[in-house]
Amino acid sequence: MNGPVASNLVLLGELDKCALGTKVRFLGCVDEYVLKSATLRLKHNYPPSNSPKIANVNIEHVLESIKRHEVDIGSWINVIGYIERRKEKGIHVQAIAVWDAGNVNVDAYQRAVEKRKDTG
Repeated sequence: MNGPVASNLVLLGELDKCALGTKVRFLGCVDEYVLKSATLRLKHNYPPSNSPKIANVNIEHVLESIKRHEVDIGSWINVIGYIERRKEKGIHVQAIAVWDAGNVNVDAYQRAVEKRKDTG
């Protein structure tokens, strides 16, 4: 039985290690919403570094289902999408699903993702 390709659960800071076209699922905090390009700039400074990684997430395909509070600066959201190459530098993801992370415990989330990676 064939179905859709499963997404790979990764931390935002690992997106740059994913191959182009990889379907990913990750958590990020909205840092900016660029209305003109329907792009969310998400951050998650884990593992901590001097320059946090930023993911540019195009939400054009999910605009009809996204809720207003999910694009507010400081909101934590879950994203499923595909790694893309763009002319602009940086990490780019084409979102196919976006939803509010609610009152996520970010530390517990980070530990759970790390533990999942360790167990294979």
